[in-house]
Amino acid sequence: MARRKRIQTPGLIRHVMSRGNGRMKIFLDDQDFRKFKYILGDVVDEFELECWDFCLMHNHYHLCVCPRRWNFSEAIQRLNGDYGLWWNARHGRVGHVFQGRFKDQIVQADGYLENLTTYIACNPRRARLVKDPIAWSWSSCAALAGLVPVPGFLSTEPLLSRFGDSLAEQQAAYLRHVRSTSPSAIAAEERFRSKEWILGDAAFKRTVRKSGERAKTDAQPPREALQPQPLIVLA
Repeated sequence: MARRKRIQTPGLIRHVMSRGNGRMKIFLDDQDFRKFKYILGDVVDEFELECWDFCLMHNHYHLCVCPRRWNFSEAIQRLNGDYGLWWNARHGRVGHVFQGRFKDQIVQADGYLENLTTYIACNPRRARLVKDPIAWSWSSCAALAGLVPVPGFLSTEPLLSRFGDSLAEQQAAYLRHVRSTSPSAIAAEERFRSKEWILGDAAFKRTVRKSGERAKTDAQPPREALQPQPLIVLA
């Protein structure tokens, strides 16, 4: 079966997940975690990729990103490739570090983004590594809640702006949200685990698919598309 061609349209929110080959651990100690964050920062700068949220687990990672140029796949391939090369060299290993293609879901902001950030933040809690999402050192949860310094590569405003007006209000509401165990948040978890590649309402899905079809007919993206693009949001 032919592999689905990824939609590269800038301005779309992406949930990215990549797992260790054969589910092996890809973060063995703090140095591994720190190096991945360092490489992620380089990729964010080089590819003009906005990173809104992240969580690094022992054998996989989750990101919420929004590319501003037509280079989404290249950016994540660089991230995995550079980390994989470094990890193999450090640990004396050879072969693939990551398992197959990375997973990406295109996510509508309204009605979905808040649940995505809960899903990402609560990975360590679901794995029973911590009782409170803010206690996991290798996610953006505590930074978004204003409890630790924000990494330089993390763009907090797009996500926090959905939780109120003032920064203090936003951070408190965000923390309440990710700590919630409401039925709607729990139900949404299955959508982010699923193989659905566009999460949104019917109008949003049509818009995304049309953007993908337009890209297939263009030998090169239009000149204006090479510039940073606004976020695609449908109410």
